[in-house]
Amino acid sequence: MTDGEMRFPSLGDAIAGRLTTGVVKGAVALLLAWIITLFIDVDMAFDRIAVALVLAFVLSGIAGAVIERPIVLRDRRPNPGGFAYVFLPFTASIVISFVASYALHRSISASAVVTAAVAICNLAELLWMKSWIPGPTPEEEQATIDEFTAMTKEHFADDVEEIKRGARERSRDRYYKKKARDEAKAQKRKGDGKRTR
Repeated sequence: MTDGEMRFPSLGDAIAGRLTTGVVKGAVALLLAWIITLFIDVDMAFDRIAVALVLAFVLSGIAGAVIERPIVLRDRRPNPGGFAYVFLPFTASIVISFVASYALHRSISASAVVTAAVAICNLAELLWMKSWIPGPTPEEEQATIDEFTAMTKEHFADDVEEIKRGARERSRDRYYKKKARDEAKAQKRKGDGKRTR
């Protein structure tokens, strides 16, 4: 695969992907924030904390995609791994979460709850996905696809041949049945023609 054929998600696709996973992480963060507020006294209503969480996930999702984009393009792989690819978006999400929630509500305790919930969710995702490990290059992905295609063709070759043979036999049978019907009709017409004379 040449450089011209390498395709990476556009920045818009990367942002959309981050916001989509942000919906799931946001729901988990909301639950975490609620649990945290059971143990820590926060001088703000929980619905306002939920608004701050939504804002934090939207802004940190956009920022994370923008930060990752140059690294993805430089390393020419969708998941380049490494310290910068993992640490920069993670740190940005923490800073953005605190600043956005504090700017929205001017409450240190509520901002700390929002930031803690976002940090825990992002850290869990990072550890689960093992983002620091580089993913396959486009060439490796294409090689895997080619290998899978070849294996599939080999595995199902007998079944495909059986289906083709059956289709040929059915087609041949239909042809001979139609030919026999046409000949029978022609014979019948000849017989009717002799009787009328």
